[in-house]
Amino acid sequence: MHPGGAALASSGFRAPGIECEIAVRLGGDVDARRRTPTRARIAGAVAEAMPAIEIVDNRYGDWSALGTPTLIADDFFQAACVLGKPAECDPMALDRAAGRTLINGAETGRGAGSDVLGHPLDAVAWLACALGRRGAVLRAGTLVMTGSLVKTVWIERFPAAARVEIDGLGTAEVRLE
Repeated sequence: MHPGGAALASSGFRAPGIECEIAVRLGGDVDARRRTPTRARIAGAVAEAMPAIEIVDNRYGDWSALGTPTLIADDFFQAACVLGKPAECDPMALDRAAGRTLINGAETGRGAGSDVLGHPLDAVAWLACALGRRGAVLRAGTLVMTGSLVKTVWIERFPAAARVEIDGLGTAEVRLE
């Protein structure tokens, strides 16, 4: 986990990609052991939201041939995240947040919060339910990356400056050197 503006060595990755995400930090527990949490209940547990970059790393070459179980076991290539500054927002409106990814100043993709399971808070609810089935609780203080608003952009040339912009939340930036 890195702060926005970090410079990371590209040699630390095999085939890095950039994802434009919304991250939320919980201010309250979300206990789904007995009942499925509503979107409103999840929103009430969100202490802060921020723009984020997930850096994924294709460690396999032809990842499309791996199959879903391997991708899940590998946490879908997760390698690092870069967090922008927390912003004041209505968590219930995150589905309407427009996001875009820029690499070296050029826009490479756009998307919306609704592209993440219909609503980014639904990803948090899914996680809470998965933990609840195992007898665990999604605890206050946990940072949850909700999923990419924009298709992954694979970085092929270095150095590369990546930036994500999410309306109402702000920006997150990283440089891969």
